[in-house]
Amino acid sequence: KTQSNSEHKETKYKYAVISFIRHAQSESNVNPRVDAGKADKLTAKGQDQARKLGQEWANVRIDTLCSSDFERAKATAQAIVDFHSSTLELKKTSSLREQDHGPEVAQHMQRGDFYGAQRLRSGGYSPASEDGRSYRPPGGESANDVVSRAVLMLQLAVLVLGRELPSPPPELLDKGPRERQPADQLPDGVPHIVFVSHNILLVELYEALLSWEAEKHRYLWVDYHNTEW
Repeated sequence: KTQSNSEHKETKYKYAVISFIRHAQSESNVNPRVDAGKADKLTAKGQDQARKLGQEWANVRIDTLCSSDFERAKATAQAIVDFHSSTLELKKTSSLREQDHGPEVAQHMQRGDFYGAQRLRSGGYSPASEDGRSYRPPGGESANDVVSRAVLMLQLAVLVLGRELPSPPPELLDKGPRERQPADQLPDGVPHIVFVSHNILLVELYEALLSWEAEKHRYLWVDYHNTEW
């Protein structure tokens, strides 16, 4: 929301529909020894998932398409571009990257020491605890770091791309982030922004929306499956 500089300050709101999509299956999804970094590619199954996603979204109005700059997210988003009925430009950004767990966690994973990797990744804290959310693995990011950059990306997208309207579109009234609208039923005049990203980042962003006016971050035991939105 914004406020005008008039004598009688009026609160105005910008509106946008934002869809979150997780990338298709990647090599690290089926082989945990594979580095889940920037170069992690889609499997054959993942390529098929991406194609099906592109076909499913071929006629969905998309005003802005953004993806992580990691290969698995870029390839998934590119499938949407390839099959879409209109010309789309894919915007790639590091702000939508998956959580960085640091080089030591990656080394444990590559050695097959999955228990050691998990202990280092969590620090022994519950992910729902304040300590767990603020804990950073060596050289990596905390959950709070991830949600901070994700929320900033969301706010910038709405600020720059959202549309100021005199009243809320009726299609969006009483609809919170819990309720998923069909992708092809979008309110006229409201920009549709699509983020193609990663499980942890998208879950953190979804939880942040549910916790928007709460004192604490609301932790949910949920996951995005490959190409789920």
